[in-house]
Amino acid sequence: MNYIAESLTGLKIGDPQTIHNLTMIALLSDSKVEKDYLLLDEALQQDAIEVSEVSDAGSVPVLKVLNKSMQRILLLDGEELIGAKQNRILNVTVMVPAEQTITIPVSCVEAGRWHRQSQHFSSAGRAHYAEGRARKTRRVNETLRQSGTRHGSQGEVWADISLKASRMDARSATDASDVMYSTHRRNLDEFLQAISKVPKQTGAIFSVNGSTTGIDLFDSTEALSGSLHKLVESYALDAIDYARQGEVQTNGVDVKRFLDAICKTSAESFPAVGEGDDYRFDNKEMSGGALVVEDRVVHLCAFSVDDNNGNSTHRTRLVRASTRNRNRRF
Repeated sequence: MNYIAESLTGLKIGDPQTIHNLTMIALLSDSKVEKDYLLLDEALQQDAIEVSEVSDAGSVPVLKVLNKSMQRILLLDGEELIGAKQNRILNVTVMVPAEQTITIPVSCVEAGRWHRQSQHFSSAGRAHYAEGRARKTRRVNETLRQSGTRHGSQGEVWADISLKASRMDARSATDASDVMYSTHRRNLDEFLQAISKVPKQTGAIFSVNGSTTGIDLFDSTEALSGSLHKLVESYALDAIDYARQGEVQTNGVDVKRFLDAICKTSAESFPAVGEGDDYRFDNKEMSGGALVVEDRVVHLCAFSVDDNNGNSTHRTRLVRASTRNRNRRF
């Protein structure tokens, strides 16, 4: 069964909501699926989850998650966790089984810190910016096929954050991506106030400067509602970055073409971290993944990329920044 195509079939396309150079197009479903799991922030509020380093020594690419509740907990691709020895983002979407402890794959988004600030992680209340999620997804898909791991390119993540922070005049002592959001808080709040969920919405396609950038789709309106603010902020940071570079909004977002491209791209299935199956897909223009649990797509995300994951100038800058940073990591 093509779970991904099935999840996209029958979706209705809502009216676009645009502010400045960011557009969200709602994806609507008549499905009555009820959310039967907790989201990260819900679980933290209920003291149902503990996220910590895997040991006293810690390990950059993995964290330990304890689900203390009788409900499953959904952790989303790109969600940011703050605290412990350094801030991290999730490399993939994970369904944590009830009353179990598992290890999850992550990437560091705070290159200059490796000392404990807290015993456990808390939620940053946001997802990593969309451009970074796109590059991470491409690398995770590559390593999963090559070695069965879900590691990204940590050096590339650090270098990408360094370049973006420089462009956005947002520097911190520990090179944390967090400072970009705090520096541009007022502008981000403007985007958050202008874009809101609509009835029957289970997903969204976002575009920056009129170019389709990415999609996040959930199995229920509740899950979308609890996650939308994180997604809007993720894409809004990129929109602010592009605007500061002098790029302007254009028209012509082709939603149907983007959805068709996902449906037609072959996906490979792997046992998921936690519950379910992890479907990964790529072509020259797109990378993505979907978590399937009990025969339904719980969360799907996909991003526009090019085959080289960035133009040659950008790639050269990433390599140079990575080399500069390498000697001061841990």
